Amino acid sequence: MGKANKLADLCWEGLTLKHVSHKEIVIPYVLFFSITFIFELFLSFLFILSFYLCGIYDVKPNIQYYLSAVILILMLIITVPLLITIMKVNKKK
Repeated sequence: MGKANKLADLCWEGLTLKHVSHKEIVIPYVLFFSITFIFELFLSFLFILSFYLCGIYDVKPNIQYYLSAVILILMLIITVPLLITIMKVNKKK
């Protein structure tokens, strides 16, 4: 279990650019994740709208519809802490 934790820590440090302080790398990376977050919010809005419309017109969504909601939630769960951590790490430098 120790090796898996070490690998997870290394991956997290790589994703959050913990050891990178060069502005030419950090700024586009933060912009990329900011745009990713905005796009995920847009997709969330579309999902909520489609869920509402399905309720109005009595359409029963299939399993793929609900699976896409789970994937979208997981993407948001990953993106938000990653973006927050990147901002905190780079403010210190």
